[in-house]
Amino acid sequence: MMFSVYSLRKSRAALVTLLGGVFFAISPLAAVAAGTVTLAWDASSGTNAIANYKVYYGAASATYTNSVAAGTNLTVSVSNLVVGATYYFAVTALDTSGLESDYSTEVSTAISSPNQPPTLNALANSTINESAGLQTVNLSGITSGATNESQTLIVTASSSNTGLIPNPTVTYTSPNTAGSITFTPVAYAYGSAVITVTVNDGGASNNVISRTFTVTVNSVNQAPTLNTLANTTINENASLQTVSLSGIGSGAANESQPLNVTASSSNTGVIPNPAVTYTSPNATGSISFTPVAMTYGSATITVTVNDGATSNNVISRTFTVTVNPVNQVPTLNTLANTTINENASQQTVNLSGIGSGATNEPQTLTVTASSSNTNLIPNPTVSYSSPSATGSISFTPVATANGSATITVTVNDGGTSNNVISRTFTVTVNPVNQPPTLNTLADVNLNENASQQTVNLSGIGSGAANESQTLTVTASSSNTGVIPNPTVTYTSTNATGSIRFTPVTNAYGSATITVTVNDGGTSNNIVSRTFVVTVNQVNTPPTISSITNLVIAMDGVTPAISFTIGDAETPAASLTVSGNSDNAALVLPAGIVFGGSNGNRTVTVTPEPGQTGVANITITVDDGTDTTSSVFQLSVRQRPAAPGGFRVTSVTP
Repeated sequence: MMFSVYSLRKSRAALVTLLGGVFFAISPLAAVAAGTVTLAWDASSGTNAIANYKVYYGAASATYTNSVAAGTNLTVSVSNLVVGATYYFAVTALDTSGLESDYSTEVSTAISSPNQPPTLNALANSTINESAGLQTVNLSGITSGATNESQTLIVTASSSNTGLIPNPTVTYTSPNTAGSITFTPVAYAYGSAVITVTVNDGGASNNVISRTFTVTVNSVNQAPTLNTLANTTINENASLQTVSLSGIGSGAANESQPLNVTASSSNTGVIPNPAVTYTSPNATGSISFTPVAMTYGSATITVTVNDGATSNNVISRTFTVTVNPVNQVPTLNTLANTTINENASQQTVNLSGIGSGATNEPQTLTVTASSSNTNLIPNPTVSYSSPSATGSISFTPVATANGSATITVTVNDGGTSNNVISRTFTVTVNPVNQPPTLNTLADVNLNENASQQTVNLSGIGSGAANESQTLTVTASSSNTGVIPNPTVTYTSTNATGSIRFTPVTNAYGSATITVTVNDGGTSNNIVSRTFVVTVNQVNTPPTISSITNLVIAMDGVTPAISFTIGDAETPAASLTVSGNSDNAALVLPAGIVFGGSNGNRTVTVTPEPGQTGVANITITVDDGTDTTSSVFQLSVRQRPAAPGGFRVTSVTP
């Protein structure tokens, strides 16, 4: 970031930040009315390249509480100014380095008050019957819009549909706050018309307000319509059924009543009352229903359309739904997988949830069981008596065999369809396990901040030629502050692999690395090898943060510029900081002053009086063994000239 001027502003500049509360007289009126002032000025006459002009303004002379940027333009408009208030303006120039000129000469102007629009209270919608008599609507809240405006007010009224409602007659005398309009609907006509009532105060602007309301004339009602519906037949336990509806209407092209569609069932024990999907005034819709589980029979569905009128408002259509009985699938609860050891004794698995599938189906149930690998698990023996909900199967694994077999248990209710359910589970027979192998590992000696290290692993095995388990290799560190947990590279069942680790930056000491091979067995499944990694300490140069280049005005002083220092081995408070300049004519070493403490330091630079130019400032931090430097550029320049010819070109209330 580039800093601009840090010396005191001349003449009225100090007033910019003074008396921030002076603007209190303007803000409360902002919601009442707003004006715009357009200003112009001559370009800055100096040699500086101008990047931006900035206009300051406020409600008191030389007290500027607001500002607006104009870029490189020589004119700007200031908006949202309070009507009735006087404003004071000045402009400055900022060059491409961020240096700002003094204020221009001050100009001022007042914001005049505009005409206020008249007022009229809102009007409520009205509904009447066809061929109704004379209607009167009262008007209220009629005013000029402001107590200091005494214009003559004119009230007019019009109809959007004179074939239904002729233009109303107005009764009003200015400056009353109330009046009325009257109208009579055209005989035998119906529909709607929008009535617009307008108040005009005769001003050149903001002179009109209009209110509208709707008059609805109701017609004689016709019965709604709905097409006939066909009977339907479905099976027991069928899924959701949808029946389309068509021919839905209000009964007449000129009737646009909201239509309501309902549906009911004569036998909710078989078909519940259907759900209706319909949006008025669509000609189509649908109903949906799901038959009650495990039931069959018939139900009459009645669909009714109602247009909401007091007569001729309903039509109903009926159809019959027949649900045919269907055999239900028998039931059997799921069975859990099981794991046993080689040469285990007889195993018993309990069966539950055995049923015919429906309370109204009393079939005789048969339970059978089979094995996918009879060389490991022979076909199980079944113990079951129908219609019991429980039973069991039993089996003994073949001696000295190991592996897995899928057991399938089937329940059959004897029906011609949907008569079978099967459940499967896996029996795993584990063999006797040998511990895995891993060769010993040598200790490692490194320097601080060493690069990534790779340690090769060898002799990895399952422990026996006839064991082909999947091997997992892991590694951990006893001191992750020096050596993080290593990354393992290994693919089972290779005999070799590797681990990788990088010492923590600037850390030293020792850590014990443990490498473990696991063959996944339930016992004798792990071998671990350890080795020690020693990291020797090495000095690290100190650090210093970068400092952004600065631009300041001639005879100015930089702010206290923050920067940070640090060192891996030395406390920050013990580090030495020094400064130098490559341009002694502009900045002497004595003009570079340091502050702050510990790792948070500051530097303040004071150039020689009356001098301009550029100096490279070098800041150096020393830990007693190594040094590190940061360089930034300081530019000292003259400020730009203030713009001339500042003037107000227009004022708009």
